[in-house]
Amino acid sequence: MSLDICKPSNVTISAIPIKDLYNHLYWDQCIYDLRSKEDYIKSHICRAHNMNPSPVITVDAIADIDAQIDSEYGRAEQSSEVFIYTDAETHYENYQLQLRILNILLSYLTSARNHSNKSLKQIYTFIDGYENFHSTFPFLCSDSAYFHECSLLVWPSYVRPNLYLGSAMCRNETVIAMLNITHIMSFSEYNENEIKSTNITTLHWQLSDSRSTNLLSVFPSAIAWISKAINDENGTVLVHCDQGVSRSASVVIAYLLHSNTNLCTVEAAFNYLKLKRSVIRPNASFLQQLEEFSSTIDIKDKTIKPNKEDSTVF
Repeated sequence: MSLDICKPSNVTISAIPIKDLYNHLYWDQCIYDLRSKEDYIKSHICRAHNMNPSPVITVDAIADIDAQIDSEYGRAEQSSEVFIYTDAETHYENYQLQLRILNILLSYLTSARNHSNKSLKQIYTFIDGYENFHSTFPFLCSDSAYFHECSLLVWPSYVRPNLYLGSAMCRNETVIAMLNITHIMSFSEYNENEIKSTNITTLHWQLSDSRSTNLLSVFPSAIAWISKAINDENGTVLVHCDQGVSRSASVVIAYLLHSNTNLCTVEAAFNYLKLKRSVIRPNASFLQQLEEFSSTIDIKDKTIKPNKEDSTVF
């Protein structure tokens, strides 16, 4: 796509893949669908608004549509980010029209006509096309029989293939079924909540989110369990605590440190996970424990050095 526009230096325009767009749908984001009104009415992504001013493609026409969206739905809370998607590049004439709309929309978003332009920091364009999102997450598109129910649910964040991180609210039968979750690891001060499905393998840790909690002793066993589920059993794992912010995030960071050769420091693994789930915030003690755990990992082959205190066998 040609994005040759004049924009403020503090605004970044970049492309994102399907899973990253999915990760932002749970938050109150501004999402624009540039396809025709007819295509939008047939089906669109959850929380997206149609932004196709055809046949009059001007900044004024875009501004009028945006004002109408504000009037009917209110301004998205996350006004620092805007998400834009179109069709895949299959029909030349249609794509060229969408490209024209995109460039005018970008001009509008970075102009004084946009009331949120001062807070705007990031514009994401979804290059894979609506069809690809629809084939991956059909239940989050408006033509799905499950759309209304799914649009009201809380969804976990995609971390990497076969691994999701979320809150206790993601421990939902519909979420589990739609994402093909097979394994669930949970952290809570209380006993584990039962799941109706008998096809789900679970592991629960009754631990609080406090500075006195020892997660360091949990990391090796938790990593081994997640690795076995994904690599040996070809499963899909959901890791969650109450909010998906501290305990479960810390365990996923430990897993990333152990399994990803590109993430060799706690800071690198933390930053990677924060891109996937912006609300993560491990407590200070957990971060210290992660640093200690990181020092036990053999960076060369990404294996955990033997720990005499850990005798758990999987």
